[in-house]
Amino acid sequence: MDGPVMSTGQSPVGTKSAMRLAIVDDHELVREGLRALIAAQDDGSVDICYSGAHVAEALACDPTVVLLDVELGPGAADVATNTGIFDDAGIPVLLISAFDEPVTIRAGMRAGALGFVPKRVTYGQLMEALEIVARDELYLSVDLASMLASAADTPDLSPRELDALRLYASGLKISAVAHRLGISPHTAKEYLDRVRAKYREVGRPAGTRTELYAAATRDGLLPPER
Repeated sequence: MDGPVMSTGQSPVGTKSAMRLAIVDDHELVREGLRALIAAQDDGSVDICYSGAHVAEALACDPTVVLLDVELGPGAADVATNTGIFDDAGIPVLLISAFDEPVTIRAGMRAGALGFVPKRVTYGQLMEALEIVARDELYLSVDLASMLASAADTPDLSPRELDALRLYASGLKISAVAHRLGISPHTAKEYLDRVRAKYREVGRPAGTRTELYAAATRDGLLPPER
């Protein structure tokens, strides 16, 4: 099945309103697999009004809860922006990802998401999380609790500081970092100096490239190897 799938299904008269679920994921096999799984096991309490990769289209189906992939692929907005769009509309968001990326997931939580589940969870765990989030309540899984607890000594980097750190830690020279970011070498150096300062502020000095790489790896700031 290609492209997004939308539904206008309604619950029968006299029955409890079904959860209107929007699944936003850029991988067709994942989102359609979830759709098929829910359809096979659901008792009529879930109406999947959208399954696709576009936030605007998911918003248009007027869901009561959104299952939002943390990474929607090249060219897509970041998780904080996407979460914020639904949060501004009063629609609760449950984040989902195949990878545990603490910084990215925490950014989504700060933007208004009410929970996170990894894609390795069982069907029962997923439905429990969706039901809790749909009630506008926080779903605090073990995975999410661990990520939130680890934030105490993790610096709060801006998106540009994080971009500069990732490129520099990967081995690029400052001039190459600047070129990739479309900024001057002086500005790139300023971003990296701010990163170092923020690590000092949380009691974890990281002055060299090797130290920055080690610190960023520990904090889950670097892209996972895929």
